[in-house]
Amino acid sequence: MDSDRGTRDQILDAAEDLFGSADYASVTIRRICEVSGLPSGSVYHHFGSKSGVLKAVLARGTTEIFQALPREGELEGPPLDQLAAYYQRAADLIVQRLPLFRLMASLRLHHSGEPEVAAILRENDQRAHSYVLPFIEAVARSCGVPDPAGCAMELGVLNLVFVAGLVTSADTVGLDVRSGIACHLYRLVLASILDRSTVLRGRP
Repeated sequence: MDSDRGTRDQILDAAEDLFGSADYASVTIRRICEVSGLPSGSVYHHFGSKSGVLKAVLARGTTEIFQALPREGELEGPPLDQLAAYYQRAADLIVQRLPLFRLMASLRLHHSGEPEVAAILRENDQRAHSYVLPFIEAVARSCGVPDPAGCAMELGVLNLVFVAGLVTSADTVGLDVRSGIACHLYRLVLASILDRSTVLRGRP
């Protein structure tokens, strides 16, 4: 079992590096085997196909990153302080796994019209939302947002779009990825929650 897990992770490590540094279409099973040092039989045994490898790369990366984020009720202090701490932590994690996020952005930009890739991205987005939305919803509810679930869903989509654009264009516009998330994305989310709040905005 441990040997199988080690082999699987070895393949995923190689594939994540390759997918993150080159276009997904240009990466072959053969190249994954060369970089991982494992035979093609191992790749097909564990994943079945290149798209199977991609699906596993995204699933592993997304799970590891979002499991490391605070969950609802784990942070102390006022809700908006918790929100700031959440985005600071998210910024650190995204910077640590930047090639993975660049891969996701590249897939959206160049391969979202391919049904197999589009299905993988949808599944990955749902996985990310399952971690992120409960936290945002709890903050929105604490701030008196009338429809906290709807607010969280809208902001979840905003997160995906903002991060995808940021990781692909930050270098060209001179914006640091970490500050883009910890400051700019956080402020967008904060402003959206405040705008909807019936408590913090003093609305009837």
